[in-house]
Amino acid sequence: MRASRFNNWCWSISFFLITGCAATAQITNTPRSSIEQELLVRALDRALAKLDTRKLTDKTVAIDFYGLTPDKDFAREYFTAWLQSQRVRVTSNPRLAQVNLKVFASVLAVDQGQSFLGAPSFTVPLIGFAMPEIPLFKDIEHSGHAEIKMSLTDAQSGEFIGASPSSSGASEHDDYTILIIVHFTRTDLAEQRWDLGTDELARTVR
Repeated sequence: MRASRFNNWCWSISFFLITGCAATAQITNTPRSSIEQELLVRALDRALAKLDTRKLTDKTVAIDFYGLTPDKDFAREYFTAWLQSQRVRVTSNPRLAQVNLKVFASVLAVDQGQSFLGAPSFTVPLIGFAMPEIPLFKDIEHSGHAEIKMSLTDAQSGEFIGASPSSSGASEHDDYTILIIVHFTRTDLAEQRWDLGTDELARTVR
């Protein structure tokens, strides 16, 4: 009887460990995961929402956009669409512009940190069996950051008009694990600061 109980206990532990190994597998098929993309976009949303564009209202502007990462290409188009939603006309022809707008995306990044309490994963010597980590508490912290600054000059004279203060935005997404089996998430990704009028368009179509 005792031998039978011991065998059942061993099989249960083995099944639990194998399941744990399978559950930890993560595959990312894009340069940024979907969570990272959302973090970056929400941080950019919140940075843009703080910019003051009253001096540009109903004017035609030509945009030069600068950034330190490859994400600047997406951020430029996103910024252009946002600017148009603020009643600012955008042109690619400098001769038609009233204002030349230089935009500096000094920060466009996603950071990750981790807090962990428990037994880390390790490989059993000789047999080469990998033991998964056993977290009593684990917190994987993801945060998105964006910082935008604008500089304005007159398109005809080249005279400096003004510059905006640096506008920053941040977003968070944290994954928690407690006592191995309890998982939950804390995030602010659902909070949007602006849209391109798609909600209003949807109401009109209905």
